[in-house]
Amino acid sequence: MRIVTKHLRILAPLLAAAAFAAGCGGSSSDSTTANDGYGAPAKAAATTAAKAPAAAKTAGTTVEMTNTTFQPQSIDVKVGDTVTFVNKDEIAHTATADDKSFDSKTMEAGATFAFKPTKAGTISYVCLFHPGMTGTINVSA
Repeated sequence: MRIVTKHLRILAPLLAAAAFAAGCGGSSSDSTTANDGYGAPAKAAATTAAKAPAAAKTAGTTVEMTNTTFQPQSIDVKVGDTVTFVNKDEIAHTATADDKSFDSKTMEAGATFAFKPTKAGTISYVCLFHPGMTGTINVSA
């Protein structure tokens, strides 16, 4: 009985850590989603990962998820511009607005998510799996 208890003290924390790590990525049946910033589907959102990152203040801006960061971390767009998130990391991420104006849900490696802001203001967002992974979208009229 002592040997079993001793092994359980060692094995239990390792199994718990492995289960937590396995659940960190989550899953999703829809890895490419587009909406208008308020939950409704966007009509013509650009969601191709092949598109090169655009400079800030253009009609479309790409934010890459790489090395557990959003790159660029802060972008400037206009109302109606398309913001496309591309997960170039090997692990799952989300792009979730603090004000609930958008939520990509779980994005597995290679997935994209696009939305169009409909009002001016600052939108802060985070990866729900990695709370230190944050970004800001500055939307002008």
